[in-house]
Amino acid sequence: MRIASIIAVAALALLTGACANRTGDMTISQWCAADVGRADTDICKQHADTEEVRTTLGQRISEVFGVANRAQSTADQAMARDVRCVTRTLNRTRTGTCDPGYTLTGCTQTRYTARAGGMAIVRSINDTECRFNSQVLEVQVRCCAMGPNLPPATMVSDTAQPREEQQQPTPTS
Repeated sequence: MRIASIIAVAALALLTGACANRTGDMTISQWCAADVGRADTDICKQHADTEEVRTTLGQRISEVFGVANRAQSTADQAMARDVRCVTRTLNRTRTGTCDPGYTLTGCTQTRYTARAGGMAIVRSINDTECRFNSQVLEVQVRCCAMGPNLPPATMVSDTAQPREEQQQPTPTS
């Protein structure tokens, strides 16, 4: 019984060694190309499929990097521009406006009372002004201008140059 086990292990080791050395010092692609009849073997079919996927994936990755590089270039150009944003606080008005040369980017009613009519409804908004359905106690209008010669701003409650966004902490759960 013991001799049969030793012979079985020896045969298995010999078979494993023969399989491991099937291609010799050749790569799989060289071994498959060496004989036309080998193209139909499973290992050659698998290798061809793997190479096709690798090529396709490489092309897709290069396309994605091309798009990402173009987007980064556009973002860099945009960030190089001089941008100035101001917030104007207007009291007892129906219309929030920006100074000439500025573009309206936001309009918010910041103060109201029930006696004064409560919250007002924004009726229209465009690049220069926002209109409410009735007079509001206080409205804050955010206006931005871009270019080398920025126009002066009036009735400004704060002036902020664009800054890099602070990275938000990642939640852990």
